[in-house]
Amino acid sequence: MPSRSAAGVRTGMRVVVAGDRGTGKSSLISAAASDSFPDMESRVKLIDELKRADAVVLTYACDQPMTLSHLSTFWLPELRKSKVKAPVIVVWCKLDLRDERRPMNLEQVMAPIMQQFREIETCIECSSATLIQVPDVFYHAQKAVLHPTTQLFDQESQSLKL
Repeated sequence: MPSRSAAGVRTGMRVVVAGDRGTGKSSLISAAASDSFPDMESRVKLIDELKRADAVVLTYACDQPMTLSHLSTFWLPELRKSKVKAPVIVVWCKLDLRDERRPMNLEQVMAPIMQQFREIETCIECSSATLIQVPDVFYHAQKAVLHPTTQLFDQESQSLKL
């Protein structure tokens, strides 16, 4: 019920923003609250958070091919440019929505990206909706921090460090 003053004039209203995941609800609310798209200020905060991270989990959605290309055209270069030193775990999300008519192999998809971006520690598939490998994502992030391979293995020469 709308708020009304003593004179019966409406003094407020309640607006509900609803829609499917990933349709821009949060961005819409943030833009309305700040009168701008959450870009520069949010970006500075994000970079600060990334620099303080012990591990970075980068996600892409198997049902949205553009998110995969965005990993190598935006996210990974941004981490380099910002000098983020944390290990990177790449997660292929929404495994439950993968198109089974066009099967894709995670290793085949990620091998060229991992060659270009050696900071990627590992890649994993998961589905939050069906809970497939969700704990494994965080296990790999912890493992990358607690047992880093960068101290033992030289990615450039593909050999153990002596």
